[in-house]
Amino acid sequence: MNDLASITQRVRSAVGTDSGLDARIKFNFGGDGFLYIDGKSTPNSVSNDDAPSDIALTVSMENFLRIIDKQLNPKFALMTGKMRLKGDLRIAMRLDKVFGLD
Repeated sequence: MNDLASITQRVRSAVGTDSGLDARIKFNFGGDGFLYIDGKSTPNSVSNDDAPSDIALTVSMENFLRIIDKQLNPKFALMTGKMRLKGDLRIAMRLDKVFGLD
């Protein structure tokens, strides 16, 4: 099932307690909700809060799933407008390691 709750749990497992992100990252899925990764808290946490973040990524839930399933390259998604970034690209690149995309 690919609803927000199952995606949140999947990301929570990938992030773990110490992701090394050292940043707060928000994914905006439009009308489908938010995914918020607090990589500064100890332990790290993942929720569906619309909270202040260091970077914000706007992407459809479908494309987000394609990215974490390694069917869509996140850099290509940014270049083609399938995903939009507000903030520091270097922080976004740390997600590659968390999701096993590197």
